[in-house]
Amino acid sequence: MLFQGKYEHTLDSKNRVVLPAAFRKGIPEDEARQVVVTIGRREQWLNLYTKKAWETKVASLLEKYDEDDEEAENYLRDVLSSAYDIDLDSQYRFVIPKDRRDQVRIDKDVVFVGVAKRIEIWSTDRYEKHQAERSGKQEPPPLQKSQ
Repeated sequence: MLFQGKYEHTLDSKNRVVLPAAFRKGIPEDEARQVVVTIGRREQWLNLYTKKAWETKVASLLEKYDEDDEEAENYLRDVLSSAYDIDLDSQYRFVIPKDRRDQVRIDKDVVFVGVAKRIEIWSTDRYEKHQAERSGKQEPPPLQKSQ
């Protein structure tokens, strides 16, 4: 599954938001009712993963880091403690947990951005500011050599 594109939505009066239709198509039927929401880099956005994609990501993190490494342990704690299992209703609506909304400053308007295997959820204001700062900087980063 590959998520791509940008979609704007608004939280309803119950703080629910609907998963964009284009992204629903990328979620297999057997995974379609539960997702995982976690904090994004530098607390600027939220990441939304299918349950299976999240489990794959966590497994890869556990393989990369030595369990006796204190810094790795702290990192894994931060990543895993920020994760929430979220159930989607029959209309693909869900509530973004209040502490996560507050953390990334989501008030009412949100932008969903497809980023390959995950979906980012931004406050509209923050996303627009981020994009303005990126204007003219769409060059790819240097390739990293595998070790």
